Amino acid sequence: MASNKISKAYVDTTVLTDALLKKYSRAEKAKAALRRFEVTELPQYAIKEFKAGPLKNFTWLHNELAMSRSFAKVCVRLQKMSMSPRRYLTSTALEALTEAANEIRRLTAGKIVEKYGADSDIDTIQAAEYRLAVKRNVFKAWKLRRRLTTRVTDLLTCYSEIDPYESTGGLIEIDPVKCQPKVECCLAPKLKAQPSFLRSLSYAVKSQPDSRENQRRSQALDTLILWPREPLTESSCRSLGDAIFVFFAPTKAVILTTNVRDHKPLASALGKEVQQP
Repeated sequence: MASNKISKAYVDTTVLTDALLKKYSRAEKAKAALRRFEVTELPQYAIKEFKAGPLKNFTWLHNELAMSRSFAKVCVRLQKMSMSPRRYLTSTALEALTEAANEIRRLTAGKIVEKYGADSDIDTIQAAEYRLAVKRNVFKAWKLRRRLTTRVTDLLTCYSEIDPYESTGGLIEIDPVKCQPKVECCLAPKLKAQPSFLRSLSYAVKSQPDSRENQRRSQALDTLILWPREPLTESSCRSLGDAIFVFFAPTKAVILTTNVRDHKPLASALGKEVQQP
């Protein structure tokens, strides 16, 4: 019997994040999407973005709970941050709280008293239980990052994929989250070898609504095109973002992402296909 599966998917950071850090419907949807393909490829760039973005934000919440030992104080800080430029961190931290709440909702009064004693205050108990739940999610997600797909591809020789660990102070240490190129990004030679691809991507970015993200991406692409002898910095590589996935995705692979809106114009410029879970 012939297989109904599509041959290959190139998996981006959003799908990796849903599968590893979300619960219930979003996680299952991401995993079900991966099962639709015979081969699933995860570029190491996605792991780097995952660690520097969602996983770092989950870690931030854990460390805030560990340092303050007060659930109420952390909630107040999140509320203040929601009105600041750090809205993305706030949003991800709130998602981390939601996922943690799903884990600890089955705690009974009897178990709480047995674990913390009858005189412990609720605020401290909440901080401790939410911290532990977030901690489990962080370490489990990192452990499974390379097990979701058939293989990890497009390895980054300038990036050290070092495991997070818990310090003696009870905080989770997650560095490094950035590449450390000696001269320039290790992806630069392959990018610079395809100037026609870069020009197509640049045109597609400039055709999109103006935003800070698109401005940075456009600038990084234009630098590669106009000044190819200039080293591609770690910062510029991060600015390329979605363009990296589209550029390196195999021609016959489907780019699997929840962010179809941003990926599709770029993929269309190179004749590639995008699907969402």
